[in-house]
Order: sequence, then C-alpha cells, then structure tokens
Amino acid sequence: MCCDYYSSEFLLRKILNVLEQSTIVKKPLPSDDWNGFWDVYDQEAEEFDKSFVEKYLSDLDNSLIFAGLFSAVSATFLGTMLPNLSLDPGDTTNALLMMIYHQLNNTAFPEQVPSLPSWDGPLWIIIWTQTLLYASLSASLLAALGAVLGKQW
Repeated sequence: MCCDYYSSEFLLRKILNVLEQSTIVKKPLPSDDWNGFWDVYDQEAEEFDKSFVEKYLSDLDNSLIFAGLFSAVSATFLGTMLPNLSLDPGDTTNALLMMIYHQLNNTAFPEQVPSLPSWDGPLWIIIWTQTLLYASLSASLLAALGAVLGKQW
C-alpha cells in the first residue's frame, strides 16, 4: 500500500509538471486588478461581437433574398410594359394595308379615307408607372449591393 501511494503521487506530480509546461492552456498573467478587468472585458466583447455578426449576417441573407425576388418581379413588370412606350406596329401595318387596298379598289371603303394612325406618345400614367418601377428596381439592386458588401466586410 505504501508503494502505491508514492507511485500515485509521483504520477500526479509528473502530470502536473507536463500540464504546467503545456501550451494548450493559457498561462495566467501576473495577477493584478487591471489584467482581470481587461480579461473579462475581452471575453464579453468577443461574445457580443459574435452574436452581433451572426445576427446581422442572417439579416443580410434575408435582405439579399428579398432584393433578388423583388428585382425579378420588377424587371418582369418592366418587360411587359415596355411595348406600351411605342406605337403598336400592328396598327401601322393594318393602316398601310388598308391604304394599299383602297388604292387598288376605290369602292372598298367609300365613307372612310385610310390614313396612318396618329400617335402622341405614351399615356402619362404609363410613364409614371415605368418611372416608379425603374426607381424601385434601382433601389432594390442598390440594397442587394449593400448587403453583398456588408457580408464581405
């Protein structure tokens, strides 16, 4: 029994010696009040920074998803409204065909003299709608750019 106690003590001292020389665990700095304060401050600041970054990275991901979907919808509406900004070529073609037919057969349209359709430009509501859609698309793309830059920072 006597040998077991000394061998256990020897083994524990050897383990303690190895742990003291190890670089795995930080060695405590000389103890004074300021070092303790700054150690606690560093731990708290690191925890706060981690939670802050995690929170805002997920918020930026959500912003990117929303901006992408909104940009796609806005671009689709802009694409469908684009033909409203110019004269319909079908109307011009129909008027020209009527003029040719009237030239060949004067009795085809006795009460009507065919002429090219007049066009004064798009309606003001179409121009305003397109302007707002382009402004919202620009703002959405700018928000997506900001989110990407924020994620990379």
